[in-house]
Amino acid sequence: MSPLAVVAIVGAVLSMIAYSRRPGHSYRVQVQFVVTLASFAVLWFATGSSFAREGMTSLPIHMVSHVLVMFVVPMGLVGGAFFRSLWWVLSAPARRSLLSWWYRGRTWRAPRWLVHPYTALVTLNVVMVASHTPVVFDFVMSRMWAMDWLMEPAFLLSGLFFFHFIIPSLPRHNHARLSAQLAMIVVTMAEMFFLAMSMSIFTSSAWYSVMVPSAAMMAGHMDMPGMATSATGAFSQQRLAAGILWICGDFWAVPCLVLIARQVIAREGSLFAALERQTSRLSGVA
Repeated sequence: MSPLAVVAIVGAVLSMIAYSRRPGHSYRVQVQFVVTLASFAVLWFATGSSFAREGMTSLPIHMVSHVLVMFVVPMGLVGGAFFRSLWWVLSAPARRSLLSWWYRGRTWRAPRWLVHPYTALVTLNVVMVASHTPVVFDFVMSRMWAMDWLMEPAFLLSGLFFFHFIIPSLPRHNHARLSAQLAMIVVTMAEMFFLAMSMSIFTSSAWYSVMVPSAAMMAGHMDMPGMATSATGAFSQQRLAAGILWICGDFWAVPCLVLIARQVIAREGSLFAALERQTSRLSGVA
């Protein structure tokens, strides 16, 4: 079983313990609990099921797992306030002591540049691009330990870091600037679009040698389901994977843009008022 599959099981158990110990179960807490359990179920499916193992020989399936681990699961865990709920796993005295130390007694604080939205933006996009360069991808896909201990954890951690600045973990609200949140979403969407185009339109051959039959035979993968039977088939799989990456970029971005729009409406009264204010500001500068 992969490390993240174990994390999914342990996380679900901790979430249930925390939920059972909370004194009140409001509608928000119930929804967050369900979202958290669903997120861990998706994480297990993407990293510990037979579907995940087929992703080692099928690029489209790998891309689906990639999107689930890097985008869907982090969005659910952050929105479900899983990490905040872990306080309730502790006993009341231990919880009070730990919270007191965390908010008052801590003497070390992370540098601001390290916990900045743009640092999260760079981290996620570097992980996504680097993991799909041919040299890295071929290395990881031919070694299960590299997938389990390097690539998948990097997907999950960078996704959590990224969405921590966009999705609120109620009752905690996000304090990142709306302009920074919008930049994070737009830049990542553009990067996913460019990567998808590079894998499909801007090339005429398969990028990854491990997915080509001759190399796959040497790696002992040809008897596994999902493996392409020719170089042309490998390129077709690559184009399908690129389409999955492109389309899924829109799916995760839409709810994030809706959250930003709601924050703008709450602050300005309406989107038109915000647009008018911004236009007036630009006119004044000009």
